[in-house]
Amino acid sequence: MVIRIWLLALLLTANLCSAEPLAGKNHCLECHPAHYPELGTCVACHRGFAGTARFNIAHNRLITARFSSFTIADDPTTKQGKQRLDDYACRRCHTSEGKGNRLAANLDFSQLEKNPEDLEESIQFPVLFMPEFHFIQQQRVELINAILLGGKQFKVPAEELPEVVHFEGEEITREFQFEKHCGSCHRALTARFGGLGSGLIGPNLSGIFSEFYLLNFGEDKQRWSTENLEKWLKNPRKISLYVQMPPVELTKEEFENICKELQQLDPVKK
Repeated sequence: MVIRIWLLALLLTANLCSAEPLAGKNHCLECHPAHYPELGTCVACHRGFAGTARFNIAHNRLITARFSSFTIADDPTTKQGKQRLDDYACRRCHTSEGKGNRLAANLDFSQLEKNPEDLEESIQFPVLFMPEFHFIQQQRVELINAILLGGKQFKVPAEELPEVVHFEGEEITREFQFEKHCGSCHRALTARFGGLGSGLIGPNLSGIFSEFYLLNFGEDKQRWSTENLEKWLKNPRKISLYVQMPPVELTKEEFENICKELQQLDPVKK
């Protein structure tokens, strides 16, 4: 008798803690109409727990409809989000789909600890040194779906995940040439020195020498390199006629130090 009670309790606990009900009853359908049945069960797209009618348990880590497009093959919302990841060079700082720079949070792992609404809020209200993209809601939804799809292939790591945090100190203990000559207009996350600069007038230069930065040097859209940056600083309007940036006079040593401050660690490549 004791064994039977213990076994019954074990089965009930397993039923509540699993995404799929042991008895086969899907409590989601008591409140929500079925849709896309060919894709599988409710939890295949929305997570949550179908084996209980208790609201808080059933909706634990739930993915709402607008963030579940990534579960549908060739979904246009997700495809547009993937394009935005490239167009806005998100990988200049982040890793997504297993590739990118390691200057900020790994988006493939961030979604393991944060729900889609938290990720959207991070885009809408950017943290220090993150560019302000001013995306409308639909654009944010597209991006989140692309991020969720990219991280779908990754399992939860056994070890604790490191968290990348950037902050401004009250004092700068060394003179950075980027701060001195560029920082009034630009900002940049750097691999060795964290965030540099305080300006919001010019573009964010995080990851400028990496393969994930915007291809926007010159009319033929070249990648930025130390050579191209040197040409730009000597006469920006020779490269882009209507740019507002004036020439910047630097000694060879100052220019080399700026390049060293902006250099990247090896990026993650899938």
